[in-house]
Amino acid sequence: MTAPKKISLHIDGRLCETADGRTILEVARANNIAIPTLCYLEGLTPWGGCRLCIVEIEGSPKIVPACTTPATAGTKIITQSERLHNLRRATLELLFSERNHICPMCQYNKGDCGLQHQGYAHGIDSIRYPYLYPALPVDVSAKYFGMDHNRCILCGRCVRTCDEIEGAHTLDVAYRGIRNRVIVDLNQTFAESLTCTQCGACVANCPTGTLFDKAAAFRGPLASCQQVLTTCTECPVGCGLKVFTKENRIVTVWGDPGSPVNRGHLCVKGRYQTWAEPRERILTPFIRKNGSLQKATWNEALDTIRKAVKAAKKTEKALLVLPRLTNETAKTITGLAGKVDRVGMHVATNEAALCAQAEYTADALAKLQDADAFIIIGAQPARDNGVLAARIRTAVRKRGAKLLIFHTRKTNLDQFADVHANIVSLEHQLWKRVASTLSGAKRPAVIYGPNAMTPIGVTVMEQLIKILETNRSTQEPLLIGLSAGSNSLALAGAGIEAVEEVGPWLESKPLKFLHIVAGDAPDGGLQVMEETGVPAAFPNIDCVVVQAAYPSRLTDAARVVLPAAIWCEKSGTVTNLEGRRLNLNPVLPLHGEARDDAAILESVFA
Repeated sequence: MTAPKKISLHIDGRLCETADGRTILEVARANNIAIPTLCYLEGLTPWGGCRLCIVEIEGSPKIVPACTTPATAGTKIITQSERLHNLRRATLELLFSERNHICPMCQYNKGDCGLQHQGYAHGIDSIRYPYLYPALPVDVSAKYFGMDHNRCILCGRCVRTCDEIEGAHTLDVAYRGIRNRVIVDLNQTFAESLTCTQCGACVANCPTGTLFDKAAAFRGPLASCQQVLTTCTECPVGCGLKVFTKENRIVTVWGDPGSPVNRGHLCVKGRYQTWAEPRERILTPFIRKNGSLQKATWNEALDTIRKAVKAAKKTEKALLVLPRLTNETAKTITGLAGKVDRVGMHVATNEAALCAQAEYTADALAKLQDADAFIIIGAQPARDNGVLAARIRTAVRKRGAKLLIFHTRKTNLDQFADVHANIVSLEHQLWKRVASTLSGAKRPAVIYGPNAMTPIGVTVMEQLIKILETNRSTQEPLLIGLSAGSNSLALAGAGIEAVEEVGPWLESKPLKFLHIVAGDAPDGGLQVMEETGVPAAFPNIDCVVVQAAYPSRLTDAARVVLPAAIWCEKSGTVTNLEGRRLNLNPVLPLHGEARDDAAILESVFA
């Protein structure tokens, strides 16, 4: 590849060298020269709408926006002058006068507002223009966030974020002139929207209080919060999180822009469901006495458990875990092999075969950027892996990549698909259409989930292999296996047996002691209790111990319940679908009497 041509120019008298094709703003920032902006955001297409980044070019009477003007060799750029200051100040005064920017009453009044910051930077303590005081609506119909049109400056960052990063294009600008407004779909509310994924990326990128998180409103300046980088454990993608905390509580969660996995983007699970969803916690041990669970101390709970462990033979003891555990906890579990007869990991239907056959694909998410065809088999990224679904949507909508979906339930990705066969047949016309769609594909990506392991899924894979092999220009497909559990592949790789049907697994041998590690599963391990045969098997087991963070029918059926740590209290590592070992850093101290999963297991089987 030919190296880009180098050019040099002067900015505020400083000689700057850069690659040809960069904008004036990019060159200035690379050389630590400050130019004010509001509508510009790295990673989005520059628009030049706010006009704060205007600069002068020596020898030209015009002023130009630095964010959209290419840097040219030999030019001399002026970023600070009395003329520019006055023009920027006038622009800011017009923005303040146009809508109701009453800072003391703003949910975003925490020193993080871009408009407020620029007002201070330009010395604005009053404005020369009359306030318009328009009566504009506030949409708080979304579950996690709201939109206050009274504070909107029409910078377009939310619109471009929704279009270029999430790929949904839910937001756009409607009307003209003074009536301009950001709208949802065809002027609907967020609650009525059929396209909004609730990812919250628009909120994170809004420079004012227009879009705001309901749970974070009026919680104080983010600048005064502690920031901790950790990893989302809601799915095997393993997105990086930047968590803001204050006074031992989470203020908000953003994506980590430095993460090579998600590059700052999050889905609704990572951004909101991890912390903004109210859930009852289990904060103390419980022991069943006189037919009901009653609070107990850790010593009482562990004494009860150890007596049951001692009374049971090794062949009568079993350990069942859910695949949200850390690699360090998995290591602890494998060390218990000599103390229990069976160790199993409860996985989704057909996931056991995936755990046995799937391999990690290094840098898979980065390689997706080059894919020109996406083939989804037996997986639901739109439901389970929102960041991955966003990359697929943007590739299809922006780059014209092909999308084929097989053997999965309907999702909002179907509307973008060239071929979607939720129910697969061997009909000749279907596969003729598939072959036609893939005829020009050179860099296909195959994303497969547990249902790809079924006979139908295998048939689909075989048919696709035949089609791709006939196209000589097609490279070997990029394969990405999507497990249902966030750390299933790593736990299976550690030697923990994947169990799909818990009932038969429990009944295969008589049990007197069963320890279930539900961890911080949001349903409290309810998925285990809903397995056929499990409720009937529990009365035949002398002691059922459940360690979980949240109550459920599973904890209600236990003899002893132990409080477990949740994602923001954990330390250790998890392994994502690319094989990266990602760090979990404790964001908050352990709440109540909760303990780490590995520490609990070591205490129980000491």
